[in-house]
Amino acid sequence: MKNPSPFRNNSRIALVFSVLVIFAGIYLGGSQMMPEDHAENQSKPTVISLSQGGPMNFVSSNDEPSSNDTDLVARYSFLYGKYQVKINTKRNLSLPSVQEIEVLRMEANQLDQLYFKMSQEERKKIKKVSFPYAKLEVDGKVIYRRFEDLTQEERNSLNC
Repeated sequence: MKNPSPFRNNSRIALVFSVLVIFAGIYLGGSQMMPEDHAENQSKPTVISLSQGGPMNFVSSNDEPSSNDTDLVARYSFLYGKYQVKINTKRNLSLPSVQEIEVLRMEANQLDQLYFKMSQEERKKIKKVSFPYAKLEVDGKVIYRRFEDLTQEERNSLNC
């Protein structure tokens, strides 16, 4: 007697269609550029992207707050979202290099500066940026390790 298939024909069609949609999304989504990024790159032709190893400057050079404070919150939220994606991408699959972590640290510092330009009411609307790596010096070399991966000895040396 033949064992019946665990999937019916309708289920197989739905599964194949779902897999095709996922692959199409990955293929098309990976090569698309956000309209904001495209406009920003067109207005600043000398910008060095993170893929080329250079840090991006998130914070404007003027120290006075903008006339429309909701723009500051929207800008911070957008950049914070991009930062969180970078922090959590391939988290368990590979360890980022020291240069990549340094770029992330500089972005976190710049987001922190932008956060402190906001008023108290605006700060309540958003979450403050946090940098998930601890800087350690082992045998004269600087290394970074996630806080949840620190040993008890390392925690004691950092007083945390």
